Amino acid sequence: MKSMLMGVTILLWLIASSAACAQGKVYTWTDSRGKLHLTDEPPPAEASVKDVVEAPPVTPAEARQLQQQRQQRGEARLEEQRRSEVEERLRRSREADEQAQEAVRKADEQTQQALEYRKRFGNTPSRREQFKYKIRAEEEKAEAARAEAQRAIDRARAASEEARTSLNPPAAGNQ
Repeated sequence: MKSMLMGVTILLWLIASSAACAQGKVYTWTDSRGKLHLTDEPPPAEASVKDVVEAPPVTPAEARQLQQQRQQRGEARLEEQRRSEVEERLRRSREADEQAQEAVRKADEQTQQALEYRKRFGNTPSRREQFKYKIRAEEEKAEAARAEAQRAIDRARAASEEARTSLNPPAAGNQ
């Protein structure tokens, strides 16, 4: 929390100093409540001045160059954020695919187990009648496993589509 507050303070100071570069002075002062202020205007008389930063006047060419640098840094941050979002979507897509594969494997195992159970306990009409509830329960487990596998496949497809669209965003004219 303390480092975050310090980062915000530094950020505010940089913003205030960049905005005030044309005027040449940035004032850091504390008000009567102990709140720190960064301004390009002189503090009130009752404030306790911490620091005054004087900057040489900036030429218009230097101001444009500084603005271009800020814009490039902003674009680089946006690109990094976009790249990390794409990587996160790809990771989620891979995880969903792995979960779908595991669900399909479990459904196959459960189906095979239901078939073996039917074969073992349903080989004669009397045994089929005797074990019909157990056979039906195994078949229902297999059906539930297949349904879960289908849901996992659908989730994997959706995650894959989301990742694909984030890699290749549609053109503005194609929407």
